[in-house]
Amino acid sequence: MSVSQPPGESGRTIDTASLGARLAQAAMAIVLTIVSVLLMLTTHRLQLALGGIDLPAGLVFGAVLQIVICVFLWSATGSRFPLLLVGGLWGMLATPFLGESIGGGVLLPAQVADIPQISGWIVQGLGILIPFLMAGLVTVLGRRAPRRR
Repeated sequence: MSVSQPPGESGRTIDTASLGARLAQAAMAIVLTIVSVLLMLTTHRLQLALGGIDLPAGLVFGAVLQIVICVFLWSATGSRFPLLLVGGLWGMLATPFLGESIGGGVLLPAQVADIPQISGWIVQGLGILIPFLMAGLVTVLGRRAPRRR
């Protein structure tokens, strides 16, 4: 025997607030943040020359990666918590690569041949700000959507 559902309503609910759900969300966010930091920091200086113009392909890749990670986390969990965790952890996980070494900056040098390298600042901004902006967007859109009773 099957029970029919009213049109437009799902019979499944997603648990987003229990301890187990939060731990799973945190685990997904931590793993994806590690992947994001490693990929974004190693590719942020990649440039693609098209028609004599150097396009910042690494920064575009990083921005798209962060957006995809945020959309995935939101759609997989239905919660803003992993988005906030990615934004908060990104800077902490990137910190070891930001310091000075014997030869200068590790992966994000401040200058190369006396030319300031602003791509390092941009990639840090993308890594930290995109998850917070996505969480804010989800919050605003969630409050604007009409709720069914």
